[in-house]
Order: sequence, then structure tokens, then C-alpha cells
Amino acid sequence: MTLACTGDPDVARRAAALANDTTTLDSGAVRQPIPAGVDPAMVEWRSDGALIASRDSLLTTPGYVIDSVFPPEEALRRFQAEAGGAAPNALTDGAPSVDALLRRYWATLVRGDSLALQPLVVSKPEFAYLYFPESSEPATGMQPHVSWLLLSNNSGRGLARALARAAGADSTLVGTTCSDRLIPAGRNTIHGPCGIVQRGETKRDTIWLTTHVVERDGVFKLMSFANEL
Repeated sequence: MTLACTGDPDVARRAAALANDTTTLDSGAVRQPIPAGVDPAMVEWRSDGALIASRDSLLTTPGYVIDSVFPPEEALRRFQAEAGGAAPNALTDGAPSVDALLRRYWATLVRGDSLALQPLVVSKPEFAYLYFPESSEPATGMQPHVSWLLLSNNSGRGLARALARAAGADSTLVGTTCSDRLIPAGRNTIHGPCGIVQRGETKRDTIWLTTHVVERDGVFKLMSFANEL
């Protein structure tokens, strides 16, 4: 599905201005620019300036309508076809617990082994077939390709921060931790934020490595490498 603006030129100008807006927020953070191809009506900024998907922006932004050429079912079908390969029926290469996943993730970060990191995060086919259709996002008007693009952009920045934090660090850790908040999403459960606990010279330090961990049928993977480091 594509998103279309009405013929109102004022609406078009507002959309263009929003897409190029990198002004400073009240918090002092600089707004992350909107990537090319992402409709400004589908996103919003966090207090730290990071761009995130807006769950209700389509319902509150005048002048934006969903292109009726591709209804939600067709948009999902096209995205799944784009993801390629056979439809997965389970998460693969994950871990049996959040603790095991985070320990494996941290050890891999410390080694700087970028190739070994990829199996730890939800793949595009897993997102297309196992997560997105069962999440709350379709009900809000969020399109799968937009959601995946935002997730991928935030994931890349998060991984760079995590690798920098782990560079030269001692791989020894005291334990792992996660927020008590659980979000059900069909057969999936979303945990997070989650991190590792290290013992410093004077106190214990928690490094919040990931914003979300997804659990499905007893298998745990990183939803993305996004974090707030």
C-alpha cells in the first residue's frame, strides 16, 4: 500500500516541511530527519529526537488517506512477497530465555563479531509473517513496509551504540534484567527494555542493550538492535 495526500497544496507543503524538520525539541534533542520514502503522517519523534512510528497519526492528521488501490491485506501480501523465501512457522536461531539471549548478545558485542549478531534479531520474513500480522499495528493503519523501515533505521543506530559501549569491555557480567512490562501480540510476547548488569568498581551498572525482546513459543530474539544507550 502507498500513502497519498489529498490535492490540497497546503497539506502537501505541511508534509514537506515536516519531512525536513530537524529542529531542536524542548528537551534539547535534535530531531532525527525522516528517511526518504516514509510518509510524515506515519511517524513522530520521541523526547530524545529519535523517530518512531506513530500508532494513531493517520487518524489525527487531516488530509491523509490510505490509497484504496492496496487494502491492508494486499499491502501485507506484497510485503511478505518482498521478504522472500518460504513463510517461517517459528523463530529460528533464538535463545531459550531472555537471560540466555542477552548473555549471548553481550558476549558477541564484546567480540565485535558482527556476523554472529544477525541471527539474534528478528529477520524480515519473521517480521512479515510472525510478528506484524499479529501485532496491534495493522489496526492503527500502520503499513508493514513503513514499520519495517523505521525498525531497521533505529536498529542500525542502536547496534552502533551497543558495539561502541562493548568495545574493550570485560565480558564478565553479574546478570541480566528486563522491565516487568509484557505486551501480548498474538502468539508473541514483547519484553523490554532489557539489559545486562555489570559490577563496576564502586557499584553495579545496568546497560540497557535493547528496547524490545520478542518471545514466541519459548524462543526469544531481539526485536531489533534499537536501544537508548
